[in-house]
Amino acid sequence: MSTPSPRGTSHLPVAILGLITIAVYGCWTYSFGVLLDPIVTDTGWSELGIVTAFSVSAGIAGLGSMIGGWALDRWGSRVVFGVAAIFGTIAFWAGANASTATGFTVLSSLGGGVFGALGFYHVTQTVAARVGGPSPTRSITALTVWGAFAGAIYLPLTAWLIDLVGWRDTLTIITASAGAMLAIGAVSVATDTDPQHRITFLSGLGKSLAVPGARWFMLAVGLAGIAISVLVVYQVPLMTAAGLTLATASSIAGARSIAQLLGRLPLAPIVGRLGANGAMQLSFVAIAAGCLIVIIAGSVAMGVLFAVVAGFGIGSMSPLTGINSVELFPAARLGVGRGTIAAAGSAAGAIGPLLGSGAVALSGSRSAAAVVAAGAGFAAVWAMRLAGRHVETRVGTQASS
Repeated sequence: MSTPSPRGTSHLPVAILGLITIAVYGCWTYSFGVLLDPIVTDTGWSELGIVTAFSVSAGIAGLGSMIGGWALDRWGSRVVFGVAAIFGTIAFWAGANASTATGFTVLSSLGGGVFGALGFYHVTQTVAARVGGPSPTRSITALTVWGAFAGAIYLPLTAWLIDLVGWRDTLTIITASAGAMLAIGAVSVATDTDPQHRITFLSGLGKSLAVPGARWFMLAVGLAGIAISVLVVYQVPLMTAAGLTLATASSIAGARSIAQLLGRLPLAPIVGRLGANGAMQLSFVAIAAGCLIVIIAGSVAMGVLFAVVAGFGIGSMSPLTGINSVELFPAARLGVGRGTIAAAGSAAGAIGPLLGSGAVALSGSRSAAAVVAAGAGFAAVWAMRLAGRHVETRVGTQASS
């Protein structure tokens, strides 16, 4: 099984993992909605084609997250972060300089897919649980508090850079920042692996899917992934369509990321009262409600309401996914188990923007995308309730594994 490095009791590794999380999520997942209109305006490429790049990257990240989690269990964090830093940055640099829509789509999809598969929460939460001290729940929660600043930093930063240097140089700069943080993580944060407990990818995947409740949990996370991915892509365009300026909408979207702290700082009492499963259901309700509120967020007041509600939902979901995964999967397979759950969110999330843009094309209104997202969020509540009915105690589950 994976064991902590000598740095295991220090807060520094968790802080570095937090900076990695901010940069990797911020440079593409959060910034894409700000980049969308400037890319279309500058190049004349179709909106659907550009959104496809985001969706494909999410699909690659989803499928790759299982491999990334397994690689983490097998080889440790140095290899995983190092590969992400090199290949993800190169792909994005080439994509930012592409002269055709096809070239941009292929290259940015690869860049986003590599960063997502090897640098998203399924990796950083697992590493945090192993190096951040004796309490995995505390380390995971602390990590996601760092991650809450991803949108708050990168959304306004991206808007400012676009005005200053254009979208191509902006994409190069923000993705290079993520590559640099991954490189720092590869050098400074290490988890060791025990060769006696290394398992094959297929074996680890099969055992993860056999855990009671895991498949319903995957469905719930997948449905929520659809809602969140549509929201991330369309939150700024929806608010501008409702009447806000691009700068104001981008700032509110960034404030929504700060509001994610509302779902993370008081997490312990919420879980204590509702349980991890009930708390996850609450987060899904808030996500769905946020998808509806953003439709009418044409004033600063409504924008702030959207930021608070959606921020709470998305913010609480991130640590709760990690906490539930720690409870579901044994330590030696936590990487591949967490990666399997992440695959559900990312792969289903890849469908979300396509469903959203398809609904926009059919209806002629971007509000239709938000309605699709809200429906997925409410369906996630139902799936999570079913997951709670099928989960056995951790002791019983691991005894049979």
